[in-house]
Amino acid sequence: MTDTTTDAVPEAAEVWLRRAEEVAARLAPGAARRDREGTPPVREIRLLKETGLVTLLGPVEYGGAGQNWSTAFRVVRTVAAADASVGELLAHHYVWVSIAEFIGTDEKIQHIGEVSARARWFFSGSSKPRSAPLVIQDTGHEMLFHGRLERALGHPVSDITILEGFLEDGDTPISALAMSDHVGLSFEPGAEEFGLRSLAAGTVVADGANIPWTGALGHVDKTFVPRVYNTFLTPAFQLAQANALIGAARGALDAAARHAREQWSDSPLTEAAASDAARHFGALASALWAVEAFADAVGAEADALHARRRTVTEQERGRHAVRVAALAAQAGAAADAVTAGALGAAGPGGAEAAAGLDRYWRDTRARRVHEDDPGRARVVGRHLLHGEVPRPTWYA
Repeated sequence: MTDTTTDAVPEAAEVWLRRAEEVAARLAPGAARRDREGTPPVREIRLLKETGLVTLLGPVEYGGAGQNWSTAFRVVRTVAAADASVGELLAHHYVWVSIAEFIGTDEKIQHIGEVSARARWFFSGSSKPRSAPLVIQDTGHEMLFHGRLERALGHPVSDITILEGFLEDGDTPISALAMSDHVGLSFEPGAEEFGLRSLAAGTVVADGANIPWTGALGHVDKTFVPRVYNTFLTPAFQLAQANALIGAARGALDAAARHAREQWSDSPLTEAAASDAARHFGALASALWAVEAFADAVGAEADALHARRRTVTEQERGRHAVRVAALAAQAGAAADAVTAGALGAAGPGGAEAAAGLDRYWRDTRARRVHEDDPGRARVVGRHLLHGEVPRPTWYA
């Protein structure tokens, strides 16, 4: 029988953006309840699998959508506008499911791309893999992972967990995939937080979790084979996270506008109050539109570089990292301003618990507490003043 799977072509991005909007419409009604309960998003992750959003970047021939990173970033924004926790998990998933693309050998890229797309695996890992790396013991044919993987997001609802660590006498980080229920892995839920309460965040504890050396991504005969594209992991992470923040801001602005319209239909504003409200909403929308447009531009730049990953240079990666740093800084500032401003723009009723507008602000602040980086503006400034670009490393 002839295999025709290689003839598969990806659908247009618009198809997947519409599907993301449909998913967001299904997520939105229960988002406030999930925020109050703070339970792991089991049904929500299942929805992402059923609709194919988890395989958005996967190879078409194996059931993936074959989309570009720019489409993935816009999908993250759409989902995060409805539920910031689910959007944040999806943002991390897109990076982790692509980790073999960044640091793996050709063989691993093909294998992981195929099995993850066919199985519709959902990936989890630490949002700060270098903050407390695992210790790896070399037993010959296997690696034994020990330690605590802090700030792990989504482990209880995932299929795959990314393990990150160092050999006891090594200085090259090693990444490997493990089934989330792998023997030797356990999960400790984190303390309840005031925002992003459905992230299923906590600590993955590794107690001798064994992974064969063939699972060490990018390694051949226990030696890492580097390439410039390895260093695109961090910019991709930052872009995904920035778009999740922008999505939360969009959700806040849209929710505040809906709330205001409903209130005003029952109790119309005076002409002066209506003019003032229009000014407030206009300022917030303008700030959000600007950062959304910048995010789309940087996403398109990322697509062009990812498309020629074999030939991309360190200088090109560095310039891209500067642009990503600028977007990350602007996204954080805009999310802070829009989510806080939406509360005020909606009028006195916007502060009521029933309005649910505080959720967007809390989600944004919870995210910013963990990820805010004041050095991003400095990176941009040094590039402008001195032509410097960040020194390429895996995680900076």
